[in-house]
Amino acid sequence: MNLSLLRGGTYETLAADDYDELQSVLTSEQLHASAPSPPASRQRREVNLAYSDSTDDSYDDDDGLYSSSSDNEKQLHRRSRRQPSMTQTAYLEPPKLTRCNRVFLSIFALFIFLWVSFAVVLGVERLVRMSRQGMHDMRPSFSFEDMFNQSFTPRVQSLAWMPYGDIILSNVDGSEPKVFLPGENITDTQGRRIPFFSFLVSPDEKYVLIASNRRKQWRHSFNATYYIYSMENYQLTPLLESLGEPGVELVAWSPVGHSLAYVQNNNLYVFQDLANRHQVTFDGAVTIFNGITDWVYEEEVYASPSALWWSPDGASIAFLRFDETDVPEFHYSLYMDNQLDAPAYPRDIMMKYPKVGFPNPTVNLHIYNLKTGLLPSAATPLEAVNLDGIFDPENRIIAEVKWATAGSDALLVKVQNRVQNHEKLVLVNPVSKSGKVVREWNAGQTDGGWIDMQQSMRFIAPSKAVPGGGYLDIANNNGYNHIALYTPIGNAEPKWLTSGEWEVQSIAAVNQNDGLAYFISTEKSSIERHLYSVSFDTAERKPLTDVTQPGYYSASFSTGAGYYLLSYKGPDVPWQKVKKTTDEKFNSDVENNDVLRAALNETQVPSRRWSTVNLNGRECNYMEFLPPGFTPEQQYPVMFQVYGGPGSQLVDTQFQLGFSTVMSSVERLKYVVVVVDGRGTGFRGRDFRISVVNQLGKFETEDQIAAGKHWKTLSYVDPDRVAIWGWSYGGFMAAKITEANSGVFRSAMSVAPVTDFRFYDSVYTERYMNLPSVNLAGYEATAVTNMTGFENSEFLLVHGTGDDNVHIQNSFVLMDRLTLAGNHKFKSHFFTDSDHGIRSHNANHEIYWLLAETMWETMGGFVAPHHH
Repeated sequence: MNLSLLRGGTYETLAADDYDELQSVLTSEQLHASAPSPPASRQRREVNLAYSDSTDDSYDDDDGLYSSSSDNEKQLHRRSRRQPSMTQTAYLEPPKLTRCNRVFLSIFALFIFLWVSFAVVLGVERLVRMSRQGMHDMRPSFSFEDMFNQSFTPRVQSLAWMPYGDIILSNVDGSEPKVFLPGENITDTQGRRIPFFSFLVSPDEKYVLIASNRRKQWRHSFNATYYIYSMENYQLTPLLESLGEPGVELVAWSPVGHSLAYVQNNNLYVFQDLANRHQVTFDGAVTIFNGITDWVYEEEVYASPSALWWSPDGASIAFLRFDETDVPEFHYSLYMDNQLDAPAYPRDIMMKYPKVGFPNPTVNLHIYNLKTGLLPSAATPLEAVNLDGIFDPENRIIAEVKWATAGSDALLVKVQNRVQNHEKLVLVNPVSKSGKVVREWNAGQTDGGWIDMQQSMRFIAPSKAVPGGGYLDIANNNGYNHIALYTPIGNAEPKWLTSGEWEVQSIAAVNQNDGLAYFISTEKSSIERHLYSVSFDTAERKPLTDVTQPGYYSASFSTGAGYYLLSYKGPDVPWQKVKKTTDEKFNSDVENNDVLRAALNETQVPSRRWSTVNLNGRECNYMEFLPPGFTPEQQYPVMFQVYGGPGSQLVDTQFQLGFSTVMSSVERLKYVVVVVDGRGTGFRGRDFRISVVNQLGKFETEDQIAAGKHWKTLSYVDPDRVAIWGWSYGGFMAAKITEANSGVFRSAMSVAPVTDFRFYDSVYTERYMNLPSVNLAGYEATAVTNMTGFENSEFLLVHGTGDDNVHIQNSFVLMDRLTLAGNHKFKSHFFTDSDHGIRSHNANHEIYWLLAETMWETMGGFVAPHHH
C-alpha cells in the first residue's frame, strides 16, 4: 500500500488518457496552488490531508465557474475570431473563387460545424454531470489521522469537571461556574500538587474524596491512592493510615453523612464518619473477594468492579463474597510489561478464568449493620444470607441486589441458575438473614431462551400514586422489555406501565413525589433512543425529546429528578443541555461541540443512510456509509462491518467518526461501508433475539451472507470486491463467514476472535449455549474447524497477546488448523501485550492502519471513471 494514501503525502496524478479531448488534469501541487486557502484551523494539519486526483473538468474558485482547456484550444478560439483588415475596400469587386477554393471552404465549414457540434455535446454532457454530482468539493476528506484528532472527537461534559487541576462546579441555573476546590489545595506534605483523575463529594458536601495514581486491573477495575479533603478546615489527609500500604480497590460514600466503605487487599472496611475505622471481613485473599467482583462477574454480570450496596439510610451495607478457589487458572505473559526496553524474562499473569463447563466462583450475600455495635472479627465472621434451596451454590449467579426500602429493612436479590434461563427474585430480611421467593421466571421452559443480565430494579416508596409502595423493573411483556410496577413489594403480578412492539432500554430516574418514571426507549424506532416519562397512576407517557426528528439520547437526572442533563448523541453533532422536569422552557447549554462542528464544515465526510432489508424472511436493520460525491451510477468496493453478538446493536443513529468514516472518505479508497444487524441482535423483541439460542454463529452467518449477496446486486456495488471484518464477536463472525465458503466475500479480517466457544468464559457462553454436557453438538458446530473456505478468501487474523478476555489461545488454535490444512493465503499479526482493546504501545493507531492497508492490498480502492 502507498503509505501516502492515509498518512498524508500527496497523490501521484493519473495520466490523461486522451489529450484530443482537450482536458487538463491538475496535479496535487497545482490543487494546493489554485484552490482557495483553507481556514486557519485546517492549515496547520494540511500536511496530513490527502487530495484526490481531479477527474472533473471544472471547479469553483473565487472568480466563478471556469472550464479548463488547453492552450491550443485557446489559440484556436483566438484565430477563429480574428477581424478583417480595416483598409478601404468598398469599391473592390469580391474575389472570385475557384472550384478548388470552394471545395476547401466546404470542407473547412464542415470541420467547423462538426467541431462546434462536438463542443456543444461535450458541454451538455458536462452540465448534466455537474447537475448530477454537484460542484467538485475542494475541501479535504476525513483522513486516517483525523480519526485520532481530538478536534473530531465530541466533547462530553458533566455538571462538575476539572480543568487544570481545579474542581469547578457548574450551576444548573446557568449562573457562572464557581471554584469548589482550588487545585493548589491538593498538595502533598512537601507542597507538591497531587495529580488526580477523579473526585467524589460527600453527600453533606463537607468532604471531597480525591483519587490519584490509578493502576489498571481489568476492563473496569483498578486500584488507586485516595485522599480526603476537608471543606471546613482545608486539610488533605490520606484515606489509608500509611501511603505505603497497597492501593484501594473500591471506595464509596454512604448516601447520607460522610462515612466511607472501601476495599483493600480484598477485604471490606468502613470508615464511619471519617472517625472510626472498622474491618468488616478478614478472609480476603488471592481467591477470596469481599465487596468487589472477580473477573467474570466484573466482565459479564455487573460491568463494574463494585459488589457492595449502601442502604438508603446509610445504616447497612450489603455485599457479595466471591470464592474462586476451584476456578481453573489461565496464564499469559507480558513481554514488554509497560516498558520501552523489554525485561529479560516476561512477567506471567495468572488469572482465575472459568471456561464453559468448569467451576464458577461461588457467591454469597452478606449484610453488615453499622448501628448494632457488633463488630465482626476473624474468629466471628459475618454469616451469609441463607439462600439454601434457591439453586445450589455451584449452580447460582447473583444477578442483582437492590435495597427495597427507604431505610434498611428489606433487600431484593435476583438469583439465576448457572445457564441463566431460570430466575428467582428473593425478598431478604436483613435481621433474620433469610429470604423468600416472591416471583420467578423459567424462560427455559416457556420459550427456550435466556434471561438478559440487567440491573433495572427501582424502589418505590408508598405515596398517593402507589399507596402500598413497591418497585419498578424491566420485564418481559409479550416478548418485549417493558416497565413493570410491582406493588406491594411481595406481589408477583405487575402493573404494566409500558407495552407494545418496542422496548424500554433503561429506567433513567424516578420522581417519587410526582409518581413518574423517566425512561429511554425504542418506541420511535429500534435504531433511535428517546426520553419519555410515564405516570405510575395512569400509565400515560410523554416524550421529552423531539420524536418528530431522528435522535439518539441519554439522560442523567439529579437526585429527586428535578433536573436532568440531556445528551443528544446523533445523528447530527452531539450536544448537551440541562433541562428542568417542571419547566419545559428551562434550557441551559452545557456543550455544543462548536469546535467539532467547525472542523466538519471544513471536511468531507461520508453520508449515512438507514433502512431495513429482508434477509432469510426477517426484516433486518442496516446502515450504509456513502463516500463524499457518491453517485449510484458508479461502482464502489464494499466493506461490511459485523458484530452480531446476542442482544447487541451496531446499527443506530449515534454520531460516529471512526474507521468506517476513514474507509469511506479517503479519496483513493471510497468504500461503501455496510453494517447489518441480523438475527440475534437486540432491541427488536425477544423472538428476534433468542432465535440464535444453542447455535451461535449459524443464523448470524446466514444473514450476513444473504446481505452480501443482496448488496452485490446493487448498481453502485462492484460485485467482485466485497469484504467483511469484525472485532471480538465480530471477529468470530468474520471467521465463521469465511468458513462457510459462500464465495460472497473476497476478503475477511478477524480481530481478537473467539474461534471455539469452549475457550470462552462460562457466564457469557452458557447463557446462550447451555453446558457442553447438554449441547455438545452445538459447541462443535460453533467452533471454526473447516479450513476449506479459507483457501478461497484473503484472510487476516489479528490478536493482542495480553488479551485477558478473548484469550490469544483462540487465534493460535485457528492458526494451527490453517497450518495443518496447508493454507498459504492467510496472514496474521499480533500486538505485544495488548488486551482486548489493542491499545498498548501505540497499537490502536497501528491496528487500524493494518486493516486499511489490508483492504487496499486485497481489494484496491475506488477508481474514478474517465469522462468522454
